[in-house]
Amino acid sequence: MRQKLFLVVLIFFLISCEGESNHYFPTQKGISWIYLVKITSSYTGKQEIKKLKILNVDSSKSGGFLNLSRLYSDGSYYEYKLDLKRKNIFRESAYFAFQDGLVEPVKKIVYPDMEFKTEEWETKEQLFLVKGFQPPLLNVKPRSQFNMKYRIEKRYKKYRLNGKIFKDCIKIEGIGKTSFIGDTRSGPIKVDVKNNDLICKNIGLIKQTRYENTEASAFGNMKFDKELIFFKN
Repeated sequence: MRQKLFLVVLIFFLISCEGESNHYFPTQKGISWIYLVKITSSYTGKQEIKKLKILNVDSSKSGGFLNLSRLYSDGSYYEYKLDLKRKNIFRESAYFAFQDGLVEPVKKIVYPDMEFKTEEWETKEQLFLVKGFQPPLLNVKPRSQFNMKYRIEKRYKKYRLNGKIFKDCIKIEGIGKTSFIGDTRSGPIKVDVKNNDLICKNIGLIKQTRYENTEASAFGNMKFDKELIFFKN
């Protein structure tokens, strides 16, 4: 009897450990994150600071898939589908709160491998930060699409951020290039994009830094910083 009980406990433990390997993208309903967001412009030299809350509002299984809905405090809303067999994460739909909306594909694979055994991948993205600061390009916001190439740059057993220790973390680097026409009187403006994400098991994203840099004086360089300041599971 004791041997049977031991085997049951052991099997349950092994199954639980296998499931935990997918927790770089937490899916439990009710989980929430609060981030401190900073957007900096080289043109103005100023920094916009705000807080952003993200909440898993719904999570349910259907066949071999897990459906997840996330609500942002700025009004944005995303729906994801996790393929439990292929171990990838697919964005099903997205509603962006800002006026300009989404020009990149709404439906796309976000992570091709939830366990991050895949070292490199590519996905379609768009410009989010670039903005004009001089007439006649004042407030122009290009939304060019481009291919972003991602790779796993480093893995950490432990990572310290704001005095807290996070375990089993992965640094992901993304690089992309695109161009847009800001004014028909001038040629295309080139943009270099770089994105660094730091994700940790059972937490998800704890830090993100994104650059969208141009050589155009009317646009300058933009930087986006996002750091986790609160997490509740």
